[in-house]
Amino acid sequence: MRTKFYFGMAILALGLWFLLMPQRAFATFSLSVSPYEGGYDLRFGNINLTADRTNKEVTVSVDSDIGKQYRIIQTLLDPISNAQGITIAQNNFFVYGIRGTNKFGTLGVEQEVPINLGRTIIYTSNTSGTPDSFTLVYSLKGPLEVPPGSYRGRISFTLEPIDTTQAAVRVILNIFAEAEAQSSIEVKTSSGSKIIRLNSGRVEEQSADVLVDIKGGLGTQFRILQVIGQGLVSSEGYQLSEGAVNVMVKEARKGTGLSSATNLSSQRQTLYTSGLRGEAESFIVTYSLGDLSKEKAGRYRTSLKYLLESTGYAKESIIETLTLEVENERVFDLIVTPEMGGTLQFRDLKPQQPPRINEVVLAVKTNIAKPYQVSQGIFSPFTNREGETIAGEYFTLKTESLDTKGVLKYPNKTEVKIGDVVLFVSDKFGSADSFKVIYELAIPPDLHAGDYSTRITYSICEI
Repeated sequence: MRTKFYFGMAILALGLWFLLMPQRAFATFSLSVSPYEGGYDLRFGNINLTADRTNKEVTVSVDSDIGKQYRIIQTLLDPISNAQGITIAQNNFFVYGIRGTNKFGTLGVEQEVPINLGRTIIYTSNTSGTPDSFTLVYSLKGPLEVPPGSYRGRISFTLEPIDTTQAAVRVILNIFAEAEAQSSIEVKTSSGSKIIRLNSGRVEEQSADVLVDIKGGLGTQFRILQVIGQGLVSSEGYQLSEGAVNVMVKEARKGTGLSSATNLSSQRQTLYTSGLRGEAESFIVTYSLGDLSKEKAGRYRTSLKYLLESTGYAKESIIETLTLEVENERVFDLIVTPEMGGTLQFRDLKPQQPPRINEVVLAVKTNIAKPYQVSQGIFSPFTNREGETIAGEYFTLKTESLDTKGVLKYPNKTEVKIGDVVLFVSDKFGSADSFKVIYELAIPPDLHAGDYSTRITYSICEI
């Protein structure tokens, strides 16, 4: 009995010792960072490089009983990069806190700010250090000018006490994103039509613009090529020669294009080469008329294909096909030098003078590709103010070659007859041409001195 008594007293004493022993206090000071979609990583998933933005929410919670003010510091430990070290730029990665999700402290990022490698205070508690929680929104904002692929980064959150020796708490959040290139390239005329129209007879239509809009980066370098069909051919079967149309690229800033007017070629031409990362870009392709003076009149058409060539995609793909149409207006003009105003005149004629000479150059500008002739019309003999005339036998003409391709009808001196005569007939191709007419007026011995003139006209017509 005595043994049991002593054992009971020992148990009682041990219980009193535990009750009276000073208890060791464990302070609470913890931080949790939880993505809204669960897990322990900030996963953006598949991101279109051209998307405006992709948002992900994170809830940050603090549990503390130390009774001291604290703050939370955000630091980007590793920028969001791919295996090759290409990094998503800081101006594409942002954070902001949703106002009102915190109850006691102050959010330091109520306005959206870019995330950088420095320390950013995202939250400061009240002076009592009351536990709190709040929601942050992380945004990847496009367009992202990086290649497609997997990107990773790390961001840390540090819970720091203020004015106490309590140890800081650190949480690391891994970041994952899959960048996808879903860009588009739009090619259209400034009028919205599928036809690029050029017209030699209208100043406002001697050039035309095609607008190229690359929406979203392709993530890798690329080229835009142009290829014409069977050349610019008219309904009559004529074809414009190279140099009849020029092309150049304007307002390209991130890539390079044809910076000066270049002949539109029947071969493949590179219009534009992007930067190394295939950034988004907009520019203008201007088509303009070159020298059409030797081209035949008519309406010329061809197809014009725009191709995309890139190392990161299929070898080649068609972006758009437009029609290029060139209207070379009809030219059929006779130019007389010097201008005579319809009158051939010899002034101050006197007896015994040597013959008078008058030379006229006739030039034909034509692109109609049809034979033609040049005629002369004389309406009266040479006459002075008093009505006195000079007999026709004293007035002769001769046509002279100026590298003339056609046929001259009067290569020898011939008396000029009243009425219409054909001076020249073109070659069978109707080529542009020129020649000289030499008029000679001999002075009759019985001439009454004075000024003598006659009406004269020149005309061209198809034959």
